[in-house]
Amino acid sequence: MKVTFDMSQLNNPALTASNVFISFAAASSDMVYGSGSSAQTINFVNGNLTVGTQTYGTSPAYSLQDIATNGLVLNSATSLIGFISYGTATGIAQLATGTQPNLLSAATPRYSIFEVSYDGNTGGADITNISQYGGSIELAFLQDGTTQTYVGNTLDTTGTFNALAGVSGFSGSTSTTAVFLDNDGLFLRAIGTNLFPDGTVQNPYPGFNAYLQSLFTTYGSKSVVTELTNLAPGQNPGGAGSAGFLSTSVATQVTPNTSYNLDYHFTATVSQVTAPSGSSDPNGTYSVQLSGYVNATPSTGGSTVVYNNLSVSIAADDLVGGNLYMTNFIYQAATTGAGINVTQSGWDALNNDFGTANVNAGALLKATGDFAEGMTCGFIGSSTLSTTSPTTALSGLSSYEWWQNPTLAYAPAQPINNYYSVYGNVISANSGGQNGITFSRGGVYGSPYDDRFGLNLIAPNASTDEMHITLLADGNLTPTSSS
Repeated sequence: MKVTFDMSQLNNPALTASNVFISFAAASSDMVYGSGSSAQTINFVNGNLTVGTQTYGTSPAYSLQDIATNGLVLNSATSLIGFISYGTATGIAQLATGTQPNLLSAATPRYSIFEVSYDGNTGGADITNISQYGGSIELAFLQDGTTQTYVGNTLDTTGTFNALAGVSGFSGSTSTTAVFLDNDGLFLRAIGTNLFPDGTVQNPYPGFNAYLQSLFTTYGSKSVVTELTNLAPGQNPGGAGSAGFLSTSVATQVTPNTSYNLDYHFTATVSQVTAPSGSSDPNGTYSVQLSGYVNATPSTGGSTVVYNNLSVSIAADDLVGGNLYMTNFIYQAATTGAGINVTQSGWDALNNDFGTANVNAGALLKATGDFAEGMTCGFIGSSTLSTTSPTTALSGLSSYEWWQNPTLAYAPAQPINNYYSVYGNVISANSGGQNGITFSRGGVYGSPYDDRFGLNLIAPNASTDEMHITLLADGNLTPTSSS
C-alpha cells in the first residue's frame, strides 16, 4: 500500500512540505521510496538499515515534498515507527539518521509518532503519545480513496500542548521538566508520565498516593478489585480470554511440550507504609500485594492444573529517598526497570513449566498490567456505572469486564477526584476514531496499556491500498498564561 501525507489542515505558515520530514525505525521492513531506476529501498533487518556501507538504527529523513513527488510504498513491516519531524520559522529541522530522537533534549526537533505492522494483507497501526506529544495527527487506512478505519488526535496542537502543560504544572513562559519550548518560546514537546523513573528528575505529574489512601480507607484489608483476570465471565478454566502457550520440555506439573490455555485470577490489597504527615507526605504512602493463582488447561481438553499461592508485591513510594516505586510502576506498567521495586513469590513452578517469557506474557505482566491500567484509568474503586452492566459500578467488575467500557476510562470513571493519570486523560479525551464504531475518546495511546480497550489499534485488510497520515492544525504554538 502507498503511504501518503496531507498538510492541508496544518495551518502553520512556518511549515511547508519542504521542512516537514518523515523518518523510520523498524524491527523489519520492506519499503520502496521512488520508482524505476531511482527507487530506493528502506529495508530494516533485525532493527538495522544499511545505507551504502553504513548501518543505522533509523532511516534518512525524507521531506513530505519528496514523498509527494516520488512516492513511498509499504509492502510489509514489523514494529515500524514513523517519526514526523517539524521545521521552524528560523530553519529546517529534521531528525538525524542513525538513532531514535532524544526526546529529553531541547535540541531535538518537534515530532509526532505513528506505529504500524503489516504483512501485505493485514496488520495493525496506532498513534502513540505515551512518551511524548509533539503534534496532532490522524492515521487512516483507505481503499480507492475511501476511508476504511482511522484514529487520531481531535484537538489542535496548541490546544493539546496547553492542556498537557496545565496538568504537568506548567506556568507562564517557564517550563517544567515535562514541557520543552524552542528558542522562539513556542511549544516543542510535552513529555509523558513514564519518562521520570529514577528520581534524578522530579516527576511533575501527580502520583497515586491520594488515590491509594482513598482505597485504603474504603476497603481496609479487603481486596480493592473484584478480580484481575483474563477469563471472560462465566467461562470454565481455559475458556474465552485465556492465552495459549506450549509447555517446556522440562515441565513437571503439566505434560511437557503440550499446548495449554492459561488464565489468571488475582486480588489486590493496599497497605499503608507511612501515615500522612504534613505537606511532605499529605496522604501517606502505600504498597500493594497481588495474590492469586493461574490455571493451565490442555487446549485439546483435559484436567486443569492450578498454580496456587502466587503473589506480586509492589513497593510504596519512598518520598524521603525520592524513589517513587509505586508511581513509576503504575505509570510504566512494568515490573522491572529504574525506580521500580516489584517482587514475586511462588512463581518458580509455573516459570519452569511454561518458561518465564510465556508466564510474563500470559499471566504476570497481564495481571500487573491490569492493576496498573486500572489505577491509570481510575477504574479501581470507581462508583461510575458500567455501560455493559448498567446496574453495576466499575468497581464491581473484573478487569476483563473493565476493558468493555472504553468510554468510561479516566475522568468519566472518577468525576469527583483526579484519581487517574491526568496526562493520559488529556490524550484520551482529545482523541477518537472509527474502528467498527465511531468513538470520541481513547483513539490515541496516552498510557502503556490503553490498547486493552481495543479502540486505538486499527487494521488494514487485503483491499487496503493506502495508509494516509493527516497533519492536523498546529495553531500558533504559543503557551497561554492559563496553562
